[in-house]
Amino acid sequence: MSAVGEALRSLAGVLDQRSLDWFVFGAQAVAVRGAPRATQDVDVTVWVERVALGELAEALGAEGLRHRYPEIADELLTSGSVLPLVHSSGMEVDLVLASSGLERLALEASSRASIDGVLVPVAHATHLVVMKVLAGRGKDLEDVRALLASGDVDLGEATELLGQLEEALGQSDLLIALNVAVEDVGAG
Repeated sequence: MSAVGEALRSLAGVLDQRSLDWFVFGAQAVAVRGAPRATQDVDVTVWVERVALGELAEALGAEGLRHRYPEIADELLTSGSVLPLVHSSGMEVDLVLASSGLERLALEASSRASIDGVLVPVAHATHLVVMKVLAGRGKDLEDVRALLASGDVDLGEATELLGQLEEALGQSDLLIALNVAVEDVGAG
C-alpha cells in the first residue's frame, strides 16, 4: 500500500471509530471525481468540537499521524483552523476543521469512494469545483476543468454557491473563473 493509502487507512480508522463527519478534498478527491494529478499530501476536512480536538490529535498520533510542527501544536489545537500532520509513512496530511457553510454542505453531500484501496468519504465534484475556484491557483483551475469534464458537476449549484461567496467575500472574480473553465471544456 502506498503512503497515501497508509495515511488514509489511519485517518479513517480514527475518524470513523469516533463517528465524526469528514471528507477528503484536494488533489486526492479530484483524482476520484475528475482526473488523476500528482500530489504530495492528503487534504481532509473534519467536523469536530474544539474541546475534543486534543483527544482526537492524541488518537491520530497513536495511529502514526503526528504534528508536523510540534513547537506550535498547542497553539493550533486551541485556535488554528488547520492541523498540519505527517503520517509515519511520510505522507503529509492537512486536517481542516470544518465550520458552517460550504464545508457543512460538502460534508452532507460527500460519498464513500476507494482511494488506494481505502474506502473514505470524498467531497462531491460540485463542491470540489467551488473549493478549487476559491483557491484560484493555476493547478486548482486545471482541476476545475477536469471536474467539469467528468460531467458530475451540478453547474447550477456551483454557480449559486460561488455567487453567494462573491457577495460574502466582496469579490467579483469567482464566477468569471468558473465561466472561463466552463468555456474551456465546453460544459454547460
